[in-house]
Amino acid sequence: MFRRLKTKFIAITSVAILLVIMMVLGVVNIGTTLDVYNEVAGIIDIIIENDGVFPGFDQQNPVVKDNTVFSITPETEYILRYFSVLISDNNIEYINTTHVAAVSEEEAISLSRQAYHADAVNRLTIHYNGRIYMYKIAVYDDDTDILVFLDVTDRLNNVTELIKFSLIVGLLSMLLFVLIVSLFSQKAIKPMIDNMERQREFVTNAGHELKTPIAIISANTEVLEMMNGKNEWTDSIMSQVKRLSGLVNNLLRLARMEESADIVLENVDFSKEAKDVAESMRPVIENADKTLTVSIEEGVIVQAEASNLHELVNILVDNATKYCDDYGSIRVELYKKGKNAILNVSNDYENADKTDTKRFFERFYREDESHNSGKQGYGIGLSMAEQIVKMFGGKISAATKGKEITFTVTL
Repeated sequence: MFRRLKTKFIAITSVAILLVIMMVLGVVNIGTTLDVYNEVAGIIDIIIENDGVFPGFDQQNPVVKDNTVFSITPETEYILRYFSVLISDNNIEYINTTHVAAVSEEEAISLSRQAYHADAVNRLTIHYNGRIYMYKIAVYDDDTDILVFLDVTDRLNNVTELIKFSLIVGLLSMLLFVLIVSLFSQKAIKPMIDNMERQREFVTNAGHELKTPIAIISANTEVLEMMNGKNEWTDSIMSQVKRLSGLVNNLLRLARMEESADIVLENVDFSKEAKDVAESMRPVIENADKTLTVSIEEGVIVQAEASNLHELVNILVDNATKYCDDYGSIRVELYKKGKNAILNVSNDYENADKTDTKRFFERFYREDESHNSGKQGYGIGLSMAEQIVKMFGGKISAATKGKEITFTVTL
């Protein structure tokens, strides 16, 4: 059990830090990418506004676009690789390829016509000779169109390399964090483990200590009955002694289950165990004027431990019998679904829609809030069932539908 607790702690902590790392890297990478695209868009707009040419450096009048001052130096106009084409009435009026060496005028015309006839209205990208160009088409007041192509290969490659590098750093950070958490997880959960151990020891010790006074009370009551005969008082004492003795035994069984959570599982015939329990409970159910319906698929094999699996089914069927309405029906259904075995135990219950199914597996929880229900039981049976299912690595849940309560076990 503690091994599972440690594994769960490591998993939850790792997922949390993974989400943080992903969020930080996502914000950084997305922000960097947007900055690059906004800078490129701003440069293209400046070229368009200056008739297809990037303006020279002017210390006194820096180029401003959308309230952003670009870092322009005397070398900026020579670093940028771009070309522009002016088109009027589908005729090439002007070509500027002086700032790019990889594209000739003929190639510039071909790329311009290709982009122009693609009905591009916003900046788009085009690949040519292993380079990536971002372009934009704008219309001047005289209905002349201008196309500006800016080589963004190096910028996009830098962004790609940054993303790859950040992912590698994030992965290595995640692995390092998992290693550190694994090394220190035992120390981190030690207070919780110690607390659980103390609780379990208390239950075990208290249970054994209670057995002696219970036995003495029972023996003394029997002596009183032998001397004075049975009466309503001795009957009441014996009834409560029996109830208290059963409660103590169940608490001790629950504590032993938690201590032996790491049991060895083997192939068990779930169909046989479910059928045996259902048929053994049939006389009790029918004597209470209730109906039992059994639908069990043959040959359902699960990884479990036979005695605890038998106890699991017995707890659920017994619970359904106790809380079924008078003259109601109890249904036991077992079938295979994919790789899983599904057990459904249902019973009629008039107030099903008013019950809080989330609390069914709490220890000592009784649907009757006064705790004076006439139903026999100790309020820990479903907790035991939940513990058994956890031991088997399965899931158990409770749900209501109409006037019916259904417990579902998935193994």
